[in-house]
Amino acid sequence: MKFETISEKMGAVANNRYLTAIRDGMAVIIPVSIIGSFFTILLNLPIDSWKAFIQPYAAMLSVPMYYSISLMAVYCVFSITSNLSKFYDLDPISTSVLAEMSFFILTITPNVLEHKAGGLLPGTYLPLANMGAQGLFTAILCSIFSVEVVRFFYKKNMIIKMPDGVPSSVGKSFSALLPGVLIIVVSFVLKEIFKLDINSILTWIFSPIGYFGHDTFLSAIVPVFLITIIWLFGVHGMVIATPILYPYWYANLNANTTAIAHGNAPVHFMTEQFFQWFVWVGGAGATLSLAILLAFCSKSKFSKTMGAVTLIPAIFNINEPLIFGIPIIMNPYFAAPFVLAPTAMAGVTYIAMKLHLVAFPTAVAPWTLPGPIGAWMATGFDWRAAVLCVINIIISLLIYWPFFKAFDNNQLKLEREGE
Repeated sequence: MKFETISEKMGAVANNRYLTAIRDGMAVIIPVSIIGSFFTILLNLPIDSWKAFIQPYAAMLSVPMYYSISLMAVYCVFSITSNLSKFYDLDPISTSVLAEMSFFILTITPNVLEHKAGGLLPGTYLPLANMGAQGLFTAILCSIFSVEVVRFFYKKNMIIKMPDGVPSSVGKSFSALLPGVLIIVVSFVLKEIFKLDINSILTWIFSPIGYFGHDTFLSAIVPVFLITIIWLFGVHGMVIATPILYPYWYANLNANTTAIAHGNAPVHFMTEQFFQWFVWVGGAGATLSLAILLAFCSKSKFSKTMGAVTLIPAIFNINEPLIFGIPIIMNPYFAAPFVLAPTAMAGVTYIAMKLHLVAFPTAVAPWTLPGPIGAWMATGFDWRAAVLCVINIIISLLIYWPFFKAFDNNQLKLEREGE
């Protein structure tokens, strides 16, 4: 099979409407988790006097954490459904509300407390467990199912149409009534009649992938290797990785923030922040190192120009100008280091965290921060994390160096021949 054919097929997968909706929908997690992480950071400033001062307010400051990462599946249902609805030109609001209701029916079993216990008043409570990362697979399923049902009813013209003059919002609500009945009835029957735990079933189905959510060496190496290989075919690797790995990475981060909220130490290091701040330094392929080499060690005019143009964006983890400008995609000079550098960095980071030489990630720092600063913040202001990030950049520089020299010498030769 030709390289171009493989690239086309992988591009078709990446541009699949469901994967695109999931990717764009999960982006809603980013600002929510960053906001919640600010409070995690407040609880973990490495200053003894601050810790003593903040301790009486720990429970209060934990509330935003519960309403951010701990509810990410709830937010994702609405966002994924909205994005997929727009693809079909359906009303995103009414369809998203139906998907939310389906999600709650399938994943949340209300707890009824009849007598006062442990300071809790009698009443009905909704447990948070499946509203966070543990419920993301069900969130994706409910989103796709709800949109496709609504789409089917619209396609077959089986909707209630209100007369002209009725406000648009009211008309859309009635149009969603019939498909909504089917969505809710199916969800109810699955959960209450057949007693199916859809969330547990989906977790079991994807359990082999769940291995890469554990704190293991292969969990650090394999995703990096596969994502960079996919990138080399011109396809954004994280587009495919996001719906598969985020539920596990964010479940680990959620476990860390929950542990902190209860005064315990974080328990996992295999999170999205592990890769963001110690592997993807400068973007996919750890290309900050290449931008540095281009900017300061080039002899050819082309390399110097590319270094000057791409260095600043690379510092802030924006590397599309570099990937498509050199280009790295389908470039025999940089294919090997593009895969090897981040893979080596993942291995070094795994060893450092496995040996507890660096604190585990406990917060989501804005991805546009320079690497060492983001690593420092994401680990609760552990200065060793910033040092590890710098060490990884140096490792990447060493790996890119011989390939960069070969590329630059070839460019210099071409420029001289052109002259």
